Amino acid sequence: MKSKNQSATLAIAGRWAMILAMSASVVAAGCSRSNGVDASNAAKGKPNVLVILADDLGYADLSGFGSEIQTPNIDALMSEGRVLTNFHATPLCATSRSELLTGVDHHLIGVGAMSDTSYFYPGNEQYQGVLNDGAPTVAQILRDAGYHTYMSGKWHLGGDGPNAVGFEQSFAMDYSAAFGSNFKATSANPESSAKAYLENGKEAEIPDDFFSSDYFVDKLLSFFEKDRRDGKPFFAYLAFQAVHFPLQAPDKYLDLYKGKYDAGYQVVRDARITRMKSLGIIPQDFNPNPGSETTMIRFGQPGVLTNPSWDSLSASDKQSEARLMEVYAGMLVNLDDNVGRVIKYLKKTGQYDNTLVIFTSDNGADGMGYGFIPYTDLSNPASVLSIDNSLANYGKRSSFLFRSTRWAEVGTAPFRLFKSFTAEGGTAVPTIMRVPKQSGGEPRSGEFATLRDVVPTILAYTDVAAPGAQYQGKAIAQLEGTSLKPLLQGKAGAVHGPDEVIADEVNDIRVVRKGSWKMTQIRNYMLPSAAEFLNHNWQLYNMDTDRGENVDVAAQHPEIVAELTAEWDAYAQRVAYVAPLLPPQLPALPLPIVQQLEAQLTSSQLQQYLLKFIQP
Repeated sequence: MKSKNQSATLAIAGRWAMILAMSASVVAAGCSRSNGVDASNAAKGKPNVLVILADDLGYADLSGFGSEIQTPNIDALMSEGRVLTNFHATPLCATSRSELLTGVDHHLIGVGAMSDTSYFYPGNEQYQGVLNDGAPTVAQILRDAGYHTYMSGKWHLGGDGPNAVGFEQSFAMDYSAAFGSNFKATSANPESSAKAYLENGKEAEIPDDFFSSDYFVDKLLSFFEKDRRDGKPFFAYLAFQAVHFPLQAPDKYLDLYKGKYDAGYQVVRDARITRMKSLGIIPQDFNPNPGSETTMIRFGQPGVLTNPSWDSLSASDKQSEARLMEVYAGMLVNLDDNVGRVIKYLKKTGQYDNTLVIFTSDNGADGMGYGFIPYTDLSNPASVLSIDNSLANYGKRSSFLFRSTRWAEVGTAPFRLFKSFTAEGGTAVPTIMRVPKQSGGEPRSGEFATLRDVVPTILAYTDVAAPGAQYQGKAIAQLEGTSLKPLLQGKAGAVHGPDEVIADEVNDIRVVRKGSWKMTQIRNYMLPSAAEFLNHNWQLYNMDTDRGENVDVAAQHPEIVAELTAEWDAYAQRVAYVAPLLPPQLPALPLPIVQQLEAQLTSSQLQQYLLKFIQP
């Protein structure tokens, strides 16, 4: 029986917004010929490439990076490859995926923003979140060179999906979806966020025991096995939805970390930082960011709506927050088990030794939730009625959970902020690269590198030329990254020179880097909601001495601020940056949410924040 408040919340929120057999028809592998040489024959003997992308995985979430969550399969990859401790994504999902697949700035290929926020950029094709033909994907380039190309997982780049941009075989969640339930919807469990899955562009039937990470690997292994004996190398892109919300895991994973988070945010974060230092992930003298004391509002219940300290939480909130992280831990262990399944298959079939393996994340840990409360599918407002977020159901079918702001700061330790922001916590991601024929681990590298460097690295190891100024008769954007092959071979020297400028913005949250200097600005007050009370000026940090971004030195170095501002302006012009067109006010907040905010904000903060919303 729902209370009046719950019913009111639902009513207002309603306004808000394998079968394992392969299909009989298989998309034919496109063999190209150059100078009379069959590309598929020319490719034989070349290395395979496996790119594994985790979703919203924080810098400190793997045990090899200091976490209490044991991820032995990814840790084994660390011991066999090279760990990149200063590797960066963009601050959000789709923008990162587009750069990972093309090596080009996301603004130049239709993904200036995610499709989820494209309505803030009306009529602007570069900000629709749909990958266009402004540059070929690495799948297209390698398929032209005779490779098999496979994709399994979350696409989130819209359009006609993976098969339209070079993937021979694909299994993917709804091409535009940022997230979806990890379980199959049934009559007993409608799954409010269930999404369609497509195999090679056609809607696929999924089994009743479907769990996203398990099934993505099932499909990828079936693609491998079908073509294993034809001698052609493969490029495979395994893009987990885990550990993105909704936080869910199969039952056997849900209690693995029971009680591990009862001590609270700071205790867990401090322990991770200590282990990171002992593992050599960060220097012994690293000065970690302590986490923000500025009030940050988040939308993602159950859970607290701001970022209070652990000691200030009620007993029931502590119980809820601890259980959220237990579920998160189980979801990550399941992801690690599935990484292990892929590596085991490659070793068993004799392919691992000749495979370039790249593991990374699309951005930092999420601490914001989604939209408004509770989650509802705006195209189907009644879907909120299928959510069961009772404590006993956390992480199970029909639950819809988010990582909270303070737990996100644990995930991005020792850095500042988290997903959505261009601070280190939003873009620094755990990254491992294991090259073909590598027999043991190599020393960690702290050289600055980015997702734009992945495609040049893959092309260097596969000995495939970049397409140049045109692809299939069309002018294209040029690769912007740098091959990491020299670094991975142990050669000394920076990947990016001291005079190279690397800049970005997503939703008008900006960054520009040059040499040791990094400057960030949060221009957007609305996206994400945590931005409201944060500093909105340009902030300047010296990455050589303060990667924790503790001391803003903009006032001490006005000449650097002026130089980097000019560099950002030039970048903005090059990529045709536009600011989001934000509405003057949003629809009214549900009364129960206003009441919770009243208890967690000062009166002036509450007044300032509610100005964004139409008053009921």
